[in-house]
Amino acid sequence: MVKLALLGESYPAQLRENPQALRDVEVVWSGNSVEAFREEVPRARPDVLALDFLELNGVQTGVVPALLEDSGARHAIVTYRFARRGVLQQYPAGKVRLLQGPISLSLLRAHVHLAVLDDMLQPQPVKAMVPAAAPAAPTASASTPALQPGAPGAVSTVTVPATPKAPLYSPEQLGVLLEVSSAVQCECPNHLSQIVSSLQAFEEYSKHCENRNEADRQVHALLYRYTAAARAVMEEALTALVKHENIKL
Repeated sequence: MVKLALLGESYPAQLRENPQALRDVEVVWSGNSVEAFREEVPRARPDVLALDFLELNGVQTGVVPALLEDSGARHAIVTYRFARRGVLQQYPAGKVRLLQGPISLSLLRAHVHLAVLDDMLQPQPVKAMVPAAAPAAPTASASTPALQPGAPGAVSTVTVPATPKAPLYSPEQLGVLLEVSSAVQCECPNHLSQIVSSLQAFEEYSKHCENRNEADRQVHALLYRYTAAARAVMEEALTALVKHENIKL
């Protein structure tokens, strides 16, 4: 049986809610602390690591290879919400599978087995194609007005709060909703959980985007507020669904 170690904010809650999703995988460790992972996982000798990061851009590229080496695992399945293409290209394709998350444990299980199968087949590495460089974006100047809500050229004229509402759902709660079985076959709680989790992640991502100038800063602030507003709306929808389905969190 394949031994799996899980590191992520939502994995422990997902595992409690739906342990049968990993029925033919031996979970040797589950938690959300990198420090505890480094201390405890090597003794468990996992075959595969499942590592969930909200923003992969903020993770030093040496972290995943170090976790692989220290634990003795042969593969890592790394899930993320958002990441630059240049960051993704820095990870070795043979040992690291990159997936945009969040993902259900059932999908994780499939990728665990695929990773083990890849190791058995030992495929020849394929050199990744380097995409052509995109033309440089024009630098905003005094003659280039910053994008403002309601201004000509703005994508939308929707009014959003100046101060975003705090998130209603924690990663653990969203993890439970990602695994919960709906009363009907639509799986809406699972899908809405993914949407809210992705909006939360992009909300944080947009706060830390690089700014070349004041115009960039204002645009990223606009993206942050609009994303936070969208997240709050979808949280209301999720709350209504949770009440309708009588889901206990």
